[in-house]
Amino acid sequence: MLLAIAAYLVPLLFVSAMPSFEGVTTWSSISNLVPGMSHLEGLGPASTQGESSHYPFYMSIAAPRGLPGNLTMYRNKSPPLFYIHQNQLWHYHNESTILPVNVHNSTKAAGLPLQLIAETKPGGVPGGKWRWQGTMLFYENGQQNNQGLFYSCQDVNGLNGLFLFLQCSPPPSGCTPFTIHSFSSNRMT
Repeated sequence: MLLAIAAYLVPLLFVSAMPSFEGVTTWSSISNLVPGMSHLEGLGPASTQGESSHYPFYMSIAAPRGLPGNLTMYRNKSPPLFYIHQNQLWHYHNESTILPVNVHNSTKAAGLPLQLIAETKPGGVPGGKWRWQGTMLFYENGQQNNQGLFYSCQDVNGLNGLFLFLQCSPPPSGCTPFTIHSFSSNRMT
């Protein structure tokens, strides 16, 4: 009887608990929690890709960490994480704070039709979809898309924001054009 109990308990001593999500058992990167999650880097005329002394431009939120706010581009030592799930772009802050990135009609601002805002609930312009084309982020609505081009500008209130057009347009005055990329090797398309 004692031998049977020992035979049952000995294997339990060698079992270690390892949390996993849908089969993920390695924690070498935060992006293992959500496939495709990564920092989104902006490339444009003001970027310094390849220069070791400068931080790249990253898509970031102009608000205290974890709170909703305007999306913008700036040099960020600790950029936020984003991912696409079911055609919606999401900002991952932590396990309890994941914000949808919504596209809003901002026609009140002359020449700046659509603005990106991280909010607490999905909303904004209906029918829009986020997708990847190679490493580049695209937004489309119906038959139109932004051709992967975003503009970092000040809005009518003087706050920095990230804007896009769904048709070819010259860059608005005072705005910096960017393409936005995920260079994550495990990003799902």
